[in-house]
Amino acid sequence: MTSNNMGVLHPRQLSKRSLWAIIAAVVILALINYKIYQQEQLLANGDIILFKLAPVDPRSLMQGDYMELNYDIATAISWSVEQDSDNHDGFMIVTLDHNRIAQFDSIYRGAVLTPAQRLVQYRIRDGRVKLAGNAFFFEEGRAEEFAQAKYSECRVNQAGQLLVSNLLDKDFKRI
Repeated sequence: MTSNNMGVLHPRQLSKRSLWAIIAAVVILALINYKIYQQEQLLANGDIILFKLAPVDPRSLMQGDYMELNYDIATAISWSVEQDSDNHDGFMIVTLDHNRIAQFDSIYRGAVLTPAQRLVQYRIRDGRVKLAGNAFFFEEGRAEEFAQAKYSECRVNQAGQLLVSNLLDKDFKRI
């Protein structure tokens, strides 16, 4: 091999590498699109469940075009979870009242649910309880409207996965 040929790929090698790169890109895009499809299905078909929002430090309430969410139910979860570390994932059982507001029942340990109960996934990260999402993004200039939010409207599926769909005011009207 001469010095002119060092580091030069044969056309067949180049096409194999290109083919594998294209296959990898297609697989990645397919997985991303499947995840988007799942989220859209949850928004379209999930049961509506409301979570009362707890106050958030006003200095960090609004940052840019999103609102930090803190859930009232998080305190009950924290008291009920046996934590060996600051990070923990699990499921809780909530009962829906006449307004579909979730009331904490217990940590899920395999019990059969009643028709009024829902299974909801939670995560604890750095000692803080997180549901669906702890931020809600909105259009610029609407911070004052969203500061009036009292409830988070979420969609939940049978597996307990949550997705925040809207924020509601004290009269349960979408903001």
